[in-house]
Amino acid sequence: MKKLFYSFIFSLLLFPHFVDASFYVYAEDKESLQVSNRLEVSKNNSNAILDTPKVDETEKIYDFANLFTDSEEETLYREVISYIEKSDMDMVIVTIDDNNKLNASEYAKDFYDYNDFGTNDTFDGILYLIDMDNREVYISTCGYAQLFYDDFRINLMLDDSFYYLSRNEFYQATFQFVQRATDYLQDGIPDSNEDYYIDSSGNMRIKKKANVVVSFVGAFVISSVVLYLFISRHKGIKLAISADDYMDQNSIKYGLTKDTFLTTHTTRVATKSHAGSSGRSGGSSISRGSSGRSHGGGGRRF
Repeated sequence: MKKLFYSFIFSLLLFPHFVDASFYVYAEDKESLQVSNRLEVSKNNSNAILDTPKVDETEKIYDFANLFTDSEEETLYREVISYIEKSDMDMVIVTIDDNNKLNASEYAKDFYDYNDFGTNDTFDGILYLIDMDNREVYISTCGYAQLFYDDFRINLMLDDSFYYLSRNEFYQATFQFVQRATDYLQDGIPDSNEDYYIDSSGNMRIKKKANVVVSFVGAFVISSVVLYLFISRHKGIKLAISADDYMDQNSIKYGLTKDTFLTTHTTRVATKSHAGSSGRSGGSSISRGSSGRSHGGGGRRF
């Protein structure tokens, strides 16, 4: 019996701490920060790494606040994996009841970055956080997901979430988020982000526009050539120097006409503008996490 007890203690020290039936949380310290070699560790972000739960990144659902039943969690996991396979982007679901970060935005970005989420070299993916400590829902995007989910689309997803979260229907809110995120894959990248691209590090940047001076000089040269050709073809034509040169005196007839003004009528038509489904709302709002990566996203209290 004593041997069995010591074996149990040894296993706790050697292996990750089992917190819930759905995921592991690993212990770490400053001497052995368990982060990906794709991430740069410095004095500026070491504390943020330590304050972030280290999890098994393959689990995808991290219900720290215990908002889902086991069957609900299994359903969400299948839906998330389906999304990942369709999009070649990652998806992470997190619920917490204790936020040790500055706000939900910082928690979402740190959790995503320091647990090595994201597909490809550009860390493509989206994270959905339900923060019960602050009663806030937050969506964070990274890599190419920043292009797919602009502010307009994120606000629509937050609208859906708020409807359910305000009724404490947490599973329905999360399931709806996954479905909406999947639907937007078929719509492609919205027009609002057509002037942006993702660089090799996963950061969202604006495309370089043509140099204004070069464009002006080019336009001037083309206009000059066209004008020269026009003048060359018509240089034999005598220029008119007075108004009489334009007139055929024999064809002019003079008469008197009279206009009678009766009335006027003005019709006003009311118009109303609508936000289009293309998501043209100024693109994605971008911020940087403590890791230095750019993230899109937005949140709302419920």
